Amino acid sequence: MKELIRNFEEFRAKVDLSKPIHHSAAVMARDGFIQRLVFRIYGVDKQYGSILIFELQKASPFANIEQLQNEYRKLVEKYAKPLGSTEGAWIQ
Repeated sequence: MKELIRNFEEFRAKVDLSKPIHHSAAVMARDGFIQRLVFRIYGVDKQYGSILIFELQKASPFANIEQLQNEYRKLVEKYAKPLGSTEGAWIQ
């Protein structure tokens, strides 16, 4: 079973910090030049042992991949690093 959570505090309360936690991002094209950055952190539920996914999406009118990567780095600093998450793939 998987649970998608969009509230970071809820994710943080449910995730088992003794198990590995990973993060990744993907860029999705949307409506021409507008792109969407999808940032996810994956972990294990400490109560049930199921997969937890924290997801945050940001729309960007910038087609510039460097701008999106800078946004990704900010998300890593804010959400992933405090959990000790390791990096997965950057998908373009």
